[in-house]
Amino acid sequence: MRLKLKTAPVIKMLGVTALVASIIVLIDSWFRSLPDYEILMTDFPWILSDLVHIPQFLIPLLLIYHITEGRLGEYGFNLREDPPLFTHRRMLVLGIASGLLMSLRYLSQIVRGVPLGISQPVNVVNVVGTMTFQWIVVGVCEETMFRGFIQTYLMNNLEGGIEMAGHELHIGTIIGAIFWGGFHFINMLVMPLGSTVFLVVLTTMIGVLMGYAYQRTGSLLTTMTVHNTLFGVPLTIGYLLYWLT
Repeated sequence: MRLKLKTAPVIKMLGVTALVASIIVLIDSWFRSLPDYEILMTDFPWILSDLVHIPQFLIPLLLIYHITEGRLGEYGFNLREDPPLFTHRRMLVLGIASGLLMSLRYLSQIVRGVPLGISQPVNVVNVVGTMTFQWIVVGVCEETMFRGFIQTYLMNNLEGGIEMAGHELHIGTIIGAIFWGGFHFINMLVMPLGSTVFLVVLTTMIGVLMGYAYQRTGSLLTTMTVHNTLFGVPLTIGYLLYWLT
């Protein structure tokens, strides 16, 4: 272990995270104040999901543009690969495989012959809205903020790392993963505490793996591909099973 930590870059990224989180809380509060809030959350929950992800994309993107003077490729907006392992094709396969693994949760319902339940009305608007969120919005927004902006900034301004399983993880990768995991405490707005804590732990661990992939390639396409397929595949399979059963 050889680390040279600086508090200033970490505090700056904590400030950006707190700013985005505060905006999300304000959006959530405004949404809850709408007269039709209960109907919207029951029938179109993806609308709020889209709204709270917008600042996770726009604010980091503007900061990246300012820091790089428009050279977005320096903060992940490029098509780089790191063969033979970290190629876009391999990451796509990994994302699909992980999504299929997550889809095993449907197995017990299939075996028992229980119809698959969908928590919202299944119509064209909801299918398009939910699929768009899981296949595009969630990965693009979260990866732009946490890998593209926060991790890149920390890697550029911190030195050292930790060796894990024969791989050298930059300290910026590790701290970035902790930021991403901890950020999911915001889900307490819509989830019980126990479920939120589990999500925080899970996303922190996944964040280390995805952060390392980004560390190797420097391309957000690497992690966006995994992020979107990881959740998009089981959602798509869920809809297919719903229509088939």
